[in-house]
Amino acid sequence: MTRIIVDSICDLPQKYLQQYQIEILPLRVNLDGRDYRDRVDITTDEVYEQMRAGVVPKTSQASPEDILTCFTQYAQNGEDFIYLAFSAVLSGTCQTAQMLIKGLEIHYPQVRMTAVDTKAAALTQGMMALQLCRMIEKGASYDDLLQQLDFMIAHAEHILSIADMDWLVKGGRINKLAGKTGSVLNIHPVIEVNDGYLKVIGAVRGNKKMLTTLVDMTMTRIQNFPEQTIGICHAGDYERALETAELLKARLGHDRILIEQIGCVLGVHLGIGGIGILFFNEKPPFYEH
Repeated sequence: MTRIIVDSICDLPQKYLQQYQIEILPLRVNLDGRDYRDRVDITTDEVYEQMRAGVVPKTSQASPEDILTCFTQYAQNGEDFIYLAFSAVLSGTCQTAQMLIKGLEIHYPQVRMTAVDTKAAALTQGMMALQLCRMIEKGASYDDLLQQLDFMIAHAEHILSIADMDWLVKGGRINKLAGKTGSVLNIHPVIEVNDGYLKVIGAVRGNKKMLTTLVDMTMTRIQNFPEQTIGICHAGDYERALETAELLKARLGHDRILIEQIGCVLGVHLGIGGIGILFFNEKPPFYEH
């Protein structure tokens, strides 16, 4: 049987992680000079609490030792695996994993092992992993899984916005003048993930306008597959996520929506209050709600 591995950027409800025995590779969070393994040594809520107190954490990729230990245990057991990695342009974890696999393949040529750049993050990775696990349950081949994954990567959509531009100033991602101007005017950048990169595609003024803009963009891009389960991710603002869900339900005519908090590694970059809508713009060859 093929095993599915993700990293701690992937946001998927714990019940699914346990049900399908999905392995998680922890990325790293550094707070005040101390290194923590994401979701192992520290929780997302603990990191967000520090951020609200003004601490600016740093993040880094999963350690080669953790990756090698994980991959080796499956290879030794003769189990094929696919690692769904966080966007390779935002983290070096995928490249490290691919390099380590090349070494393992020499010693375990009978085991199929692949590290795939999902060009995605958060709940999108989770939704990809979930579909693959359900395919495995139905007896899908390794090649079928890779073809399905390629399709989902090509048709994944991430539309998001940031609530607090002051956080981008703290993290050194924009200059102080731009951040101050944006905060005073209550301006929120609108961002999409394009080929793995975070790309600013516009800006809106006001919290309500931010949410309606995200929903409007979603409705335009989801026309070919509106009946799917849609993901909403949030960075420590569940109430805003619920408000977004209600707006979507009214437009879609169904309530197949999954809400998850953004993990702390990505949340460190987006800041408290970030919100995103995640979906596929075409129906994958295999799909179960």
